[in-house]
Amino acid sequence: MVFRSLSKHGSMAYCARLKLSIGLIVAAGTLGFGTHVYAQNNGGGGNNGGGGNNNVNGFGIQTRVVGGVSIRPDGVLQTATEVEQTQALADMRARLVGPKGELNQATDRRLISLKNLKKVVLASIEQNQPLSEEVLYLGGLTRVENVFVYPERQDIVLSGPAEPWKIGANGTVVGAKSGRPVLNLDDLLCAFRTVQDARKSGISVSIEPTKEGVMKLEQLLKRSLQSYSNNPKALEPNMVEAFGPQQIKLDGLPADSHMARVILAADYRMKLYGMNLAKPPVAGLPSYIEMVSQQSNVGQLQSRWWMACDYSAIEHSKDRLAWKISGQGIKTLTEEEQIVADGSFKQSGKVDRVAKKWADLFTKKLDELATKDTVFGDLRNVMDMCIVAALIESQELQSLSQCDLSGLMGKTANVELAKFEVPASIDPQCSFIQTVQGWVVTASGGVMVDSWQIVSHLKANDAVASALSFGATWNKADSVWQ
Repeated sequence: MVFRSLSKHGSMAYCARLKLSIGLIVAAGTLGFGTHVYAQNNGGGGNNGGGGNNNVNGFGIQTRVVGGVSIRPDGVLQTATEVEQTQALADMRARLVGPKGELNQATDRRLISLKNLKKVVLASIEQNQPLSEEVLYLGGLTRVENVFVYPERQDIVLSGPAEPWKIGANGTVVGAKSGRPVLNLDDLLCAFRTVQDARKSGISVSIEPTKEGVMKLEQLLKRSLQSYSNNPKALEPNMVEAFGPQQIKLDGLPADSHMARVILAADYRMKLYGMNLAKPPVAGLPSYIEMVSQQSNVGQLQSRWWMACDYSAIEHSKDRLAWKISGQGIKTLTEEEQIVADGSFKQSGKVDRVAKKWADLFTKKLDELATKDTVFGDLRNVMDMCIVAALIESQELQSLSQCDLSGLMGKTANVELAKFEVPASIDPQCSFIQTVQGWVVTASGGVMVDSWQIVSHLKANDAVASALSFGATWNKADSVWQ
């Protein structure tokens, strides 16, 4: 085991503003950071085309579905079909064993030893054996709230609330009590591996229209608005053809990683809700274009949205042995953009009032969405893990603890992550709603994580040190510390 349970005591927006007041906002944006269920057998053929003897894996489950989306053979990201989702759910339910012993109990604090996590993971590679569920799902953690340093044990320990795990309705592994997704080992290892890339340039994924597509679309609208003024929706097939696929670009993380798939899925789901192409599973969250339809002046409609980290300053004890991570984890931001002559975009630094209202409302609903559309809970978990990786690296906690994570951390990591199909593009989609000024056609989205920026905001608070005592009674003979 590597865990211990203890109880607490105490887009990019594109707008053609022509004489009939028709705007088009297309999906694009900076995306940087969820976790869906997947696994594969050690030494097997890989998960959807990837693999290798060093993969961190478990059950031989091969699913194309992550966060409600799948990748077509031509690399296009799309909403998973009902058949795909049903099959993925059946595969997971058939193979997941579930927690045993103390892991069947929810706890305010479960402790994960990174020293022993490394030991277990590397042993599974050497022995060519699959990892247990308790390791794959990190003892059922649903958040990371603390990082503890134990120099006397040469260990770094993660701590947070944990629950027994089960398969949720959409195939995600979730806590049986809260319905929130549990943390995923593969995403933690991906955060560890990419920590230096995150420091240099951030981990990002962007969905971008081509300049050629933007210019072709603008030309089409200028030619066609008069003839389609009463029913712009009839122009949709020509608009889609002119605009063409939006390109997915990744930087700082493996394009075939589970993490990349999750952050794309979260962006895609946000876009569908904003465009009114899907109804959110929570009350009180209208789409952006529904909100715009009530306005007397829709402006230039050139706003983009992205999800970003939302954490308080990271608190630490005076000796820097105890660290506390707090905050909602995710917020939604917006900014107006302008299209330039060559079809590219530039940020204006301005914020549209209606766009901000929708962004604030989406932020307010993210906590509820985390249990209803669990890709947003997965996204928050990934953000937690990226913060942990940046904190360990930036504060030199390996040196402070004398806990060597080189087998898992940074460029020296020798664990091969699970592999998924590489997403290449997204087909443009349109939705239409009539405002007092005309027709609006929209799409939007994006996510961004700057973990090193978050960990640069620190706050000394020696009260955090009291949490270290939760590990003081652990028996060194226990398998947690072997």
